[in-house]
Amino acid sequence: MATNTISPPEVTGIILAGGKSSRFGSDKALFSFRGKKLVEYSIEIIKPMCGQILLSTNQPDKFRFTGWPTVEDIYPGCGPVAGIHACLEQSSTMHHLVIGCDMPWLDTRLFEFILHNSPGYQVVMPMHKGFRETMASYYHKSCSPALENALKEQRYKIFDAIAPLKTFYPEIDDKTFYSEKLFANINYREDIE
Repeated sequence: MATNTISPPEVTGIILAGGKSSRFGSDKALFSFRGKKLVEYSIEIIKPMCGQILLSTNQPDKFRFTGWPTVEDIYPGCGPVAGIHACLEQSSTMHHLVIGCDMPWLDTRLFEFILHNSPGYQVVMPMHKGFRETMASYYHKSCSPALENALKEQRYKIFDAIAPLKTFYPEIDDKTFYSEKLFANINYREDIE
């Protein structure tokens, strides 16, 4: 396995906080869960590995309280691919950890593992029970042109957009940080219960 020599100043965290939250009924990222807003969980989870964090949102004012910069889509209304693309364009680093804003049970060790497995790849997405997790992943800066092409061609699904990229899907079912709940996300208010 490649040794990971990527240090926090070389890594930018990208938090996708721009979802419509239509099933939830209000902005999920700002929903308070056990005393913290969901977006604050995402910040805490990836902050140890990142020198910078960018919040992907088209409503920047709502996220000023975090103290981190916000990035608006260059191609608005095109989903997560547009958010990742805009943040890659804005970022000054080569390495990026991408996290959704509605998964409070994600573990910092998962992102350490993803980063450790990134050398030689443009995208790293953890896989468990045959399922590839798009909202906890690694993107190299060099992904940006392919994502832009996908957006121009209206290929808005993440797997379509990353198809031309060198991608690795490491299995994590047997890792110590893995649990059934790791990737549980909050789509409906009932998910909070």
